[in-house]
Amino acid sequence: MQIDYKWKIIVLGDPSVGKTTLMIQYTEKKFNELYIPTVGVQVSLKIVPIKVGKERSKTKAELAVWDIAGHIKFQNIRKIFYEGSSAVLFLYDITNAKTFEGISYWINDIAWVIGDKYGILIGNKKDLQKARVITEEQGKKLAAEYHLDFMETSAKTGENVNNVFELITENLLKHYGI
Repeated sequence: MQIDYKWKIIVLGDPSVGKTTLMIQYTEKKFNELYIPTVGVQVSLKIVPIKVGKERSKTKAELAVWDIAGHIKFQNIRKIFYEGSSAVLFLYDITNAKTFEGISYWINDIAWVIGDKYGILIGNKKDLQKARVITEEQGKKLAAEYHLDFMETSAKTGENVNNVFELITENLLKHYGI
């Protein structure tokens, strides 16, 4: 199979925000209730057809989704995984204010390499509405401050997960003038 484009997408956020589950939901259409922290990095690949011109053609893109450990003990090694990225997903848990406040840390942590790369701020765990502490409006406001797109997802139910990666693909195509 011919791959026309290859893009590295990194997923950042505090531990337990759902980075791994979002990635697995997208690439494998699965959800695992058991929390297993990522050690270092986990990479999943997905090949997607992309629209070039007026119709979806045989053009394909490979999305390499890099789930990078959020634990502080991986802080020094994590930075080597940032290089070569095309887009960044910043995740927080809508039921945990600390993870929302931590987004500025993640944006600063990658600022040296992000440059003009495309990014999306994601409020995850949308399925837990009764436990919500961060409003959608707060998420949109923070995204606007950092010039990021915004979306809320549920890695558990799959809500908006595909939409996130479709948006990434569309914006990468625009960014590279395709």
